[in-house]
Amino acid sequence: MAAQQANGPGPGSAVAERRRISWLIHNPVTYAGAILAASSFIIIVFLLLFELVGGKVTTYLGVLVFVLMPTTFVVGLILIPVGMIWTRQHPPAAEAVLPGMRPFPVLDLNDPIQQRGFILWSAATLVFVGVLAGVSYRAYNFMDSTEFCGAVCHTVMKPEYVTYQHSPHARVTCTACHIGPGADWFVRAKISGTRQVFAVATNSYPRPIPVPISDLRPARETCETCHWPEKFYGEKLRQWTTYQLDEKNTPQQKSMVLKVGGTEAQLGYATGIHWHVSADNKITYAALDKDRQNIAWVRLEKPSGEAVEFTRSDVPVTSDVLAKAEKRTMDCMDCHNRPTHHIIPPGTALDASLTAKRIDPSLPFVKKKGQELLSLTYPDEASATRAIEQGLTSFYQTTYPDVYAAKQGAIKAAIAEMQQIYRDNDFPEMKVDYLTYGDNIGHQSTPGCFRCHDNKHVSPDGQAIRQDCDICHTPVTVKQ
Repeated sequence: MAAQQANGPGPGSAVAERRRISWLIHNPVTYAGAILAASSFIIIVFLLLFELVGGKVTTYLGVLVFVLMPTTFVVGLILIPVGMIWTRQHPPAAEAVLPGMRPFPVLDLNDPIQQRGFILWSAATLVFVGVLAGVSYRAYNFMDSTEFCGAVCHTVMKPEYVTYQHSPHARVTCTACHIGPGADWFVRAKISGTRQVFAVATNSYPRPIPVPISDLRPARETCETCHWPEKFYGEKLRQWTTYQLDEKNTPQQKSMVLKVGGTEAQLGYATGIHWHVSADNKITYAALDKDRQNIAWVRLEKPSGEAVEFTRSDVPVTSDVLAKAEKRTMDCMDCHNRPTHHIIPPGTALDASLTAKRIDPSLPFVKKKGQELLSLTYPDEASATRAIEQGLTSFYQTTYPDVYAAKQGAIKAAIAEMQQIYRDNDFPEMKVDYLTYGDNIGHQSTPGCFRCHDNKHVSPDGQAIRQDCDICHTPVTVKQ
C-alpha cells in the first residue's frame, strides 16, 4: 500500500506529480518562452565564440549580441513559469477532475527522476548565469564605447560622431566627458538615454539637437581630470596660414602669442586667460538666452571674499529679469563649448586644405569659389556633392579653359577635398552647418569673449569689464 502511494497512479503519488508537471508545461506561453530562451542563448554563445576567435563585432551586431539577445533570453525564461502558473490556474478538463493534487509540485530528491532533473536544472542555471554575467559585462563596456554612442542612432548623432573623429579628443571615449567616473552619473545617463531612445523610435527628436546641454556633468569633474588649471601657466605662440580670396590665393602668415596663464605658483596669483577658472576666483553670470550668448550680469568673488557685480549698461536689466535668468558658475565649457564637436567654417577648412596641399594653391580663385560653394545650403549630401563638382568644373571650363585643360587632376582633387569638407561639417538631415553651433573660443564667428569683455558690463563704482586685446593675446602680426 505504501509503495502504491509513493509510486502508483494515486493522486498523491510521484507518478501523479510528474504527470502534473508534464501538463503544466504544455501551453503556448511556456512553449514560446522556451523557444525564445533557447534560440537567443544559442545566438549569444555563437556570437561570443565568434568574437573570441577574432571576429569583428560591428556596432549593430554589438546591439544584437549585448542588448537585444540577452533581453530576449531573460524574457523567454520569465515566460516559462508564467505559462505554467497560468495553466495551473486554468487546468485542462482532463486534469481538473484529479482529486488531491497538490497546488505546487513537490521536490523529492529521493526520486531518481526528480534527482536527475534537479541536477540538470542546477547545471543549466550555472551556465545561464555565467553566460549572462559575461554578456552583461560586455554590454556595459559596449554601451560605454564610442561606436555605441555615435553610430547606433546614426542620423541623430551623425554631426557629433563625425566631428568627434576629427577632434583633438578623438582618442577619448564619449562617456569620459559626458558621464565621467562613478555609478551615479552612469545611471543618470542611462535614464536619460531611455528617453532619447523613445524620441528616436517615435521620430520626435529636435533638428538640430539644442545646445548647450543643461544637465551635463560639471567640467571640474570631467575636463579637469586631464586638464589641470593649477598647472596652466605662461604664454603660447600660435602660427597659422590663411589665404586671400584673390586670383592667386595669396597666403598670409599669421602669429599670435596667447596668454594662457593660470595660477602661477611662483607669483601666488592667477594670470592670463585661465584666470577665469582659477580656484582663486569664482565667476557667476546670468544669461538672458538659452544659448548663453546674451550675458546681462556677472559676479566676481575674489580670494579676499570681496564681491563685485557687473551689469549690462546698454539694456535694461531689472531684478525681476535677473531672477528669471539662468545663473551659472563659469567653468571650462563656457569658453571651450565645442572642444570635441567643432564644426569648421568653409574658409578655415579651405585654409587647412590649401596649407596641406590637398588643394593646389596655384588654381586661380580656388578658395573664393570653394568658399562660395561650401557656404550654400543643400537639401542633402548627394545634392551638395553634385553641386560642388559641377560648380568647380563649370567655373574652370568657362573662366579658365587653359587651366582646366592643363590641371584636370588638380581640379578633381580639389573637388574631392571640398566634398569631404562638406561631409565633415554639414549635416542637412539634422539641419546642422557651421552657423548652427557657435564656438565661444575667441571672437571670430560668434561674440565669444565679447559676451562679457565689451566695455558695457559696468560695476556700481564705474569699473567695466574691458575689451582690451592685450588681456588675452599680443597684437597679431601678418606676413605676406
